[in-house]
Amino acid sequence: MRSLRWKLALAMLLVVAVSVGLTAYLTNRGTTSEFESYIEQGRQVFLEQVEEGLGWYYEGQGNWSGVENLFDGLATFRNDRVILADSSGTIVADTRGELIGNTTAVIELNAPILDIVVSGEEVGELYLLPAQPGRFHGFIGGRLGFGEFPQPGLYRWPAERPLVSYEEDFIDSTNRSLIIAGVVGAVVAILLGLLLTRQFTKPIRVLKNGAARIAGGDLSHKVEVGSKDEFGDLAESFNSMASSLDSSEQARQRLLADIAHELRTPLSVIEGTVDAILDGVYEPDTARLTSLKEEAAVLTRLVNDLRDLTLAEAGQLRLQVEPTDLAELLQRRVSKAEVIARDKNIDLKTDIAAGLPRVDIDARRIDQVVANLLDNALNNTPQGGSVLVTVAAVDYAKAGTEGRNEIVVSVSDTGGGIPAEHLPHIFERLYRVDHARSREKGGAGLGLAIAKQMVELHGGEIRVESEMGRGSTFLFTLPVKRQEG
Repeated sequence: MRSLRWKLALAMLLVVAVSVGLTAYLTNRGTTSEFESYIEQGRQVFLEQVEEGLGWYYEGQGNWSGVENLFDGLATFRNDRVILADSSGTIVADTRGELIGNTTAVIELNAPILDIVVSGEEVGELYLLPAQPGRFHGFIGGRLGFGEFPQPGLYRWPAERPLVSYEEDFIDSTNRSLIIAGVVGAVVAILLGLLLTRQFTKPIRVLKNGAARIAGGDLSHKVEVGSKDEFGDLAESFNSMASSLDSSEQARQRLLADIAHELRTPLSVIEGTVDAILDGVYEPDTARLTSLKEEAAVLTRLVNDLRDLTLAEAGQLRLQVEPTDLAELLQRRVSKAEVIARDKNIDLKTDIAAGLPRVDIDARRIDQVVANLLDNALNNTPQGGSVLVTVAAVDYAKAGTEGRNEIVVSVSDTGGGIPAEHLPHIFERLYRVDHARSREKGGAGLGLAIAKQMVELHGGEIRVESEMGRGSTFLFTLPVKRQEG
């Protein structure tokens, strides 16, 4: 049985059966115990009343003569056997009339239940022989009553107040009531359980159907949120997951299209050039071969960038960390970029703070980050503009605020700036602010995405600040270990 609904229903049925059964059993045991106590108290009251009546009888009669006639009309408690012996131990009355004339010593009766005392003198002993010890046959009846004796020897127990046994009927009636109440309670509990189970499993079925729709490729499917409880939270999370999957799928499709576009251009150039050489249109001279090499280098760089980015995002890119002089690293990278800056008539300047601490980094990867930021700045700065690279150390402890020591590197340009709606996506792979820009000017759109991954692998952060018409500033931080002492 795989249905959660039926599993819950059966589990609830088991709980109801056990709880109702246990409640009925304990109630029956408790009722029986209390009823036993009640019966024993009733027996004691009965015997005390008999003792009191017999005392009145002896006081009015002066002896036990004729008392057996009184016992003939005695309605005993639960059909118990009541025996009366005089002061000498001779049995003078027996509710069954079988032991009259015998002595208590011969019969080997137990100790008397009650002694009958009249005017301070013990005149008799009252014995009780239960009919069936341990079993209840009935229920105690009315109270015994003894009136005045109009004539000695003519007294009889009052017939209008007999002690009739009703215990068995009482217990049977109680048990029937318990059974009926248990059955009704179980039925009601089961019906409510089935209803609640249906309510509990309904949102699960909805989520199951929604998951099937998602698995079938309908990533735009959303489930209805019908409550504000945990099921509602789960439905909200499901819809959020579906939206995320839908966005990821759209991003994947765009990624594949962008990669295909990036690969198509250099491959087309290579293919066209080779075809022209084979057809005799171009001579296989140095210029043509250099062009082919450059296009092959573009492909190699694109493949390497995609590989590095994929490994970084998967957390599988290994860093070769060692203490590094960041100022020296940056100065070398800026020197290499100065050639491009002069060709574009761009003023490339640096502002590197003195006394920077050494940082534990993978120098090759951080050099790659700075190179990507510089390429981005130089590509987006018009002729006559400027690019500024600054490096500074921040000691939060000295500044009186909490935080870690870090080095902040920024690359600022005087380009046209980045529209605000593009800023949240600027570090996404293959994302371009201006999709109409050529690959030669705008690159493949992987540089900033790679920079973000490399900085975060070092435990730093990267962000961008931009204002339209005034340029952009890209900043990244690298943590610095605190110096002890």
